[in-house]
Amino acid sequence: MLGFVTIAERGEADRLLADFAADLAAEGRPVVAMVRAELPAARACEMALRLYPSGEVAPISQSLGAGADACTLDAGALEAAVMTTTAALAAAAPGAPLILNKFGKQESEGHGSRALIAAALEAGHPVLISVPPATRTAFLDFAGDFATELAPEPQALGDFLAQVGA
Repeated sequence: MLGFVTIAERGEADRLLADFAADLAAEGRPVVAMVRAELPAARACEMALRLYPSGEVAPISQSLGAGADACTLDAGALEAAVMTTTAALAAAAPGAPLILNKFGKQESEGHGSRALIAAALEAGHPVLISVPPATRTAFLDFAGDFATELAPEPQALGDFLAQVGA
């Protein structure tokens, strides 16, 4: 019950999963998600996650000061978003899908949403996630036979959820 997509073009998997989660929420379907949120950012690399079902936006970029021209992940802010999502999942309807932005560097190193993915699967929630090419090997080591690669399109995501009864 772990479906994943890989899209080489930067940002496309983010958009696919964010749009899919928003569509499910708009249809009134139960969904728990932690997906990329678009920000009117001062710098293009600023990052934020939209958390469902609340719709809250959680910034996850570390402020490096006024003269900085780069952004970096605030691991503490990511962990706080994961905790909020974990609580939402615990309160969710049985079988509600969990949609996560990506299995990134934090997850490949044993942090981030890794425990959340395991908890969701143990509780019977299907999980959808993107896996960038750079972390694919770590993801497949983590997921083993539980992972099913899906075509990167909304229809395939919807079909996967229908197949697993979500």
